[in-house]
Amino acid sequence: MNKTQANQQDSVSPTVKATLNCIYERICSEICRTKSVKPSTSHIFFIFDASDDLAKKKIYPTLSWLYRDGLLPERIRFIGYARSLITIEKIFENASKYMKIPEDERETYEKFVHINFYVVGSYDNGKDFENLNVEANKLSKQDSAHRIFYLALPPSIYESVTELISKHCRPKSPDWLRLIVEKPFKEIYRIDHYLGKEMVQNIIVLRFANQILSRVWNRDSIAAVNIIFKEDIGTQGR
Repeated sequence: MNKTQANQQDSVSPTVKATLNCIYERICSEICRTKSVKPSTSHIFFIFDASDDLAKKKIYPTLSWLYRDGLLPERIRFIGYARSLITIEKIFENASKYMKIPEDERETYEKFVHINFYVVGSYDNGKDFENLNVEANKLSKQDSAHRIFYLALPPSIYESVTELISKHCRPKSPDWLRLIVEKPFKEIYRIDHYLGKEMVQNIIVLRFANQILSRVWNRDSIAAVNIIFKEDIGTQGR
């Protein structure tokens, strides 16, 4: 662990730190196990809607940190896909402000940027998906390559997009294809959008464990509960 990572961990609570360490160790263990089975297998990671706000603020920064920490397969390439007429250089220019890359990690970051690519296309045109498949084949150079599709898209187009992926972008056997979607199905999940909000996560415990609050936090004293979404972007289509 470098100095930057240590400083980052010092800024979080012990509970969150322990959770992150546990996740880190589990991922390391899984990556090591996978590498020991097929260390030469290539992977292509597709980011759909790569020009969107979520991609620049969350997806690309997270992928860069995973790459920095050695938690990704050795032979991996990334392809961003979206309708925007933009370049991969512009995407990283927009995302870099959310990554906070220290100088001693600059070389590793540049290596990560170098294995990222971008393809322009729509989400309802088979020819665009055929072109995406051609570009993916160029990256793998006809070698074996597993494919992972991260769909940062509205649920309303999941069905049509996955059908086009299946028809035009499937890898050749025995390579596998995986889809990652953000929204759950058939069950209700309550998920805090950002990790570490322990005050919110433990608000019920706080209410019943505090004698002062327990006397006034009830239906006789509270007229309403307001939830404020403090972001300048909307939630439409999410």
